[in-house]
Amino acid sequence: MSHSSGQIGDVYTCPYCNNRPLEAVATAPYVRGFVVVMLFGSKSFIGCVPCVRSRVLGEAGWSMLLGWFSPKSLIINPFLIAYNLFRGVLVGANPSSVGKKLRALGLPDQPSFVNVQAVGVALAASMILADGEVTEEEIATAEKAGDGVFEGFDEAGLRMILQHGKDIPPAEDLAAMLRNVLDNEGKSKVMVFLSEIAMADGNVSQEERDMLQRIAGALGVQAAA
Repeated sequence: MSHSSGQIGDVYTCPYCNNRPLEAVATAPYVRGFVVVMLFGSKSFIGCVPCVRSRVLGEAGWSMLLGWFSPKSLIINPFLIAYNLFRGVLVGANPSSVGKKLRALGLPDQPSFVNVQAVGVALAASMILADGEVTEEEIATAEKAGDGVFEGFDEAGLRMILQHGKDIPPAEDLAAMLRNVLDNEGKSKVMVFLSEIAMADGNVSQEERDMLQRIAGALGVQAAA
């Protein structure tokens, strides 16, 4: 897989606008109510200030629309909406937080190259987690095919993320970091690899299809039909 070198502005541009540099990090908690079931979680964003702010405020908007349909969410949702509105307004440039987040992802904060292997492990974990079910078939497929796509694929790291990772950035953000690093052949290999993971349990869920589409868009390639 060929990599192309680039300056930090080329490699670590905002994954949302692909224009401004990485400046900010924020985590937005959310709740979704489904009659008697409540889904609670958080999303982590890294990008330029305007894009991170819009994502955090967007989560507040989604909670306003979808966060009311269970008894517990009726109690929790107003606090989360208020928090995200307040947090969104306060989003600002924070280079130290950006550096800390990049290092947590296994990416150098002052890179001459992207740690493609570390991003690959995180992408594999994202795909395995996409439908909310972690199967041994998916893990085994990732471990078997990983070295052929990401040299030195960290199998132990994959299992650690699956067991303990609670704050993986969206898969399309990870993929965007590879857009200017991999050649077309490398990008195609990544898409085949992730598709194999999605198919490993014999059922490609809609969540997995949607994730493959978003990753393909972030890489700048066509998703497989």
